[in-house]
Amino acid sequence: MSLARLTEAPSLVITRLDPRTRIISAVVCVLTAVSMTRTTGQIGMVLAAFALALLAEVNWRDMLHRLAHVEGFMVVLLILLPLTMEGRTLVALGPFALSDTGLMRALAIVMKVNAAVIATMALLATLEPVRLGRGLASLGMPARLVHILLFLVRYQSLFREEGARLMEAMRARGFAPRLDQRTWRAYGNFTGMLLVRSMERAERVEESMRCRGFSGKFPLRTTRPLGLVDFAFLLALACGLAALIILDRLA
Repeated sequence: MSLARLTEAPSLVITRLDPRTRIISAVVCVLTAVSMTRTTGQIGMVLAAFALALLAEVNWRDMLHRLAHVEGFMVVLLILLPLTMEGRTLVALGPFALSDTGLMRALAIVMKVNAAVIATMALLATLEPVRLGRGLASLGMPARLVHILLFLVRYQSLFREEGARLMEAMRARGFAPRLDQRTWRAYGNFTGMLLVRSMERAERVEESMRCRGFSGKFPLRTTRPLGLVDFAFLLALACGLAALIILDRLA
C-alpha cells in the first residue's frame, strides 16, 4: 500500500531508486526551493519540480487534487501579505491598499511551497510506507520516529473507522451539528471517547506484540549499497540544482 496513489503505472526510473536516494533527493529539493531568492530561480525550481513529476509519471488529476489543499492556504497568503506589508501601492480598495512588496513576497512563497510539494510528491508519495521507514532508519532517523510513522500508516484506517462509528451512533441519537453550546459539548465528548478508545486499542496492540516477542525494535533488512542508477540520479539532480542556484545568484 502506497502513501498516495499518484501513478497510473510504476515509473521505470523513480521506482528503481533506493528509498534512501529518494529521501535524500526530496530533502535536497526542498532545501534548494527554500533557498531561492530571485524570481528566475524560483520559476526554474517550479519547472524542475514538474520535470521530476513527469519523470515519476504521476497522475496529474490526483496531483492537482492534492495541490488544491495547499493552494487554499496560498490564496489566503496572497490576500493578506499585500494588505499588511508596506510598499508602493498597486491597487487601493477604500481603506485597504495592495502593496507591490507584499505581492512579490507572497508570489515568492507560493512558488517555493509549490516547488517543494510537487518535488516531494514526485519522489516520496509513491513510496511504500515500509520502504520509507526502512530508508529513514538506514539514514539514521531515530527508531521511535520510524515506529510512529509505521504505526500511523498501519492503524490510521482503524481509527478513522472508529470515529465513523462514533459519529454514526451520535446521528442515530438525533445529533445534528449547529452553532450552539450543545453541539460543541457533543464534539468534546466525541473527541474524548475517540481518545479513550484509541488508548485502549493501543494497549491491546502492545500486549499482542509483546506476546509475539516484540522487543522494541522492528527487524530491518540489511541495507545494500547504492547502485549505479542511484548515483547517476543523484549526480544529475545535483548538477541540475546547482545550475538553478547559480542562475538564481547571477540573475
